Formats: sequence, C-alpha cells, structure tokens
Amino acid sequence: MAIIGIDLGTSNSAAAVLRGGRPVIIPSAEGISLGGKAFPSYVAITADGQMLVGEPARRQAAANPDGTASAFKRKMGQRITVRLREREFTPEQLLGLPVAENQA
Repeated sequence: MAIIGIDLGTSNSAAAVLRGGRPVIIPSAEGISLGGKAFPSYVAITADGQMLVGEPARRQAAANPDGTASAFKRKMGQRITVRLREREFTPEQLLGLPVAENQA
C-alpha cells in the first residue's frame, strides 16, 4: 500500500510518497522548484484563454499580471473574489479550477 502526503501550503504545495520509510517529494513535470516544493501556488489565464498552474504560471506572472493569481490560498474561507482577466473566482474555485477546466 502506498501512502501519499499532501502539503497544501499557502505559497507552495507538495506531495510526497513514502519510499523505504522516508518521504520523497513527487516532482511536477517542471521539476522541483526552489526550496524543495513541487508546485508554486500560482494560477493564470493567458490572453488566449489557456490555463496555467504552478511553475508555468509563476514564470509568466510579470508579463501577465492581470491574468495571474498568487497567495489566493491565504484568503480561503473569506468572502472575496479574485479577478483573472474578465472572470471572477473565489479562492476555493481557483484551487479547484485547473482540474475542473481540464476535465471540461
């Protein structure tokens, strides 16, 4: 039986599996980022409507500030919205958006 642990942090998220009794971080497709965390907590919508999450979203944040959200997990449970391009999302929607958008 495999055991997977998830750190759903406010700035970064990571997942690890136990191998030989020791936790090993599961890297994202882009590899493990600075500080050992696998997924920076960024979500972005590009000008052509493409959804980006993690490291790809972080890398383009300076060029796409109106389409990028970070630190939104710090506002979970609050009655606020985050605007990405012409759309508004709650922090909870942003957290689940990549999965929902990719499955649509």
